[in-house]
Amino acid sequence: MIGKSSLRTSKTGAKIDNGIVWRCIGHNLDYYATEMYMNNIVFDEEKHEYTIDGERLPSVTEICEPISFKKLDAVNKVIVAKAAMRGTLVHELIENYIYTGEFSDEEVPAEIQAYLVAFANWWFTYKPTPLYNELLVGSKELGYCGTCDFVCKIDNKLTLIDFKTTSSIDKKYLSVQLYGYKNALAEKGINIEVCAVLHLKKDGDWNYQEIEPDKEWFELLLKHNKKMRSKYGK
Repeated sequence: MIGKSSLRTSKTGAKIDNGIVWRCIGHNLDYYATEMYMNNIVFDEEKHEYTIDGERLPSVTEICEPISFKKLDAVNKVIVAKAAMRGTLVHELIENYIYTGEFSDEEVPAEIQAYLVAFANWWFTYKPTPLYNELLVGSKELGYCGTCDFVCKIDNKLTLIDFKTTSSIDKKYLSVQLYGYKNALAEKGINIEVCAVLHLKKDGDWNYQEIEPDKEWFELLLKHNKKMRSKYGK
């Protein structure tokens, strides 16, 4: 579909170009993500709820909420909602690229394109080998569920990456969140060596950095969540 602006990618990177969202250069996917890792997890996207055999379990995001900057009253709820919608769309487009080696032949909103430019340039820089994308993890034994953005190999190290499109990132929150995912993956025999965040920015820039997962804080917040759920029945 012809549009006013677009994203174009090449082996050397990506740039805004005339017209449409051009196909990315394809890559050889080394994909092993299957439903066998999902443990009968059912995710209700509208409610953002996870259930296993009909039992609702808290998400990693829910567990980490008490330390999230989004809980501050000073944050404009409209801004937060708009940012969440933008993040969801960027995640969906990235997911399509990881699976197919393409972004889309459809026109992409202009405000989204810079984030895709950032992702494509990171991709061509680090050349990850994809293993799992948007992978559901968790169990009744762990007491929680979640969705890992991306698991890949970079420099032959098994790496868990969380994608962020917010204006800034909270490293403390990320360290706790990533431990939750890492721990759930370990239960399935997927032993993560590196946790990282890929911060995609609205100007097309990006920042990739490793994050040390915080076991202590996650376990404290998980206990707090269980206590609140037991007390209030949520």
